[in-house]
Amino acid sequence: MKTSINFLLFVSFSFFLTTQVSAQPGRGMNKNDITRSYNKATVETITGVIVKIDTAQSGYGRFPGILLTLKKNSQETNVFVAPVWYLEQEKLLFKTGESIAVAGSKVTFQNKPLIITKDFELNTKKYVMRNDDGFPVWAGKRMGPGQGRRAR
Repeated sequence: MKTSINFLLFVSFSFFLTTQVSAQPGRGMNKNDITRSYNKATVETITGVIVKIDTAQSGYGRFPGILLTLKKNSQETNVFVAPVWYLEQEKLLFKTGESIAVAGSKVTFQNKPLIITKDFELNTKKYVMRNDDGFPVWAGKRMGPGQGRRAR
């Protein structure tokens, strides 16, 4: 009887430990949470030419975001746009050499200036990424195929 109880305790503890070690960070658990750095008091507009397109951890767990580097004159500015899955879902593509106007929150992230996009104008069309309070338009939307939700 004592052996059975010890065995059950061991199995329970092992299961708990395994689930905690293998758990993935969910929304808001990422230490590099760019999206939560948005500050509506620091919104400004910048224009420039896209010189680099990269990805960065956005704070949505395993979903990276698009990070653009814009150049105007000799100054380069990094701009976080939105998670990759959302931009793909909306069929928004960026190309180096394109001119873009971005309105967003200017913050310091990892000791570097960063613009977190509120909206942008590309090819004479305006795209909104956040409302006036900084709430992302992609919040609560499907995160693409294979994310545990059935295609509709």
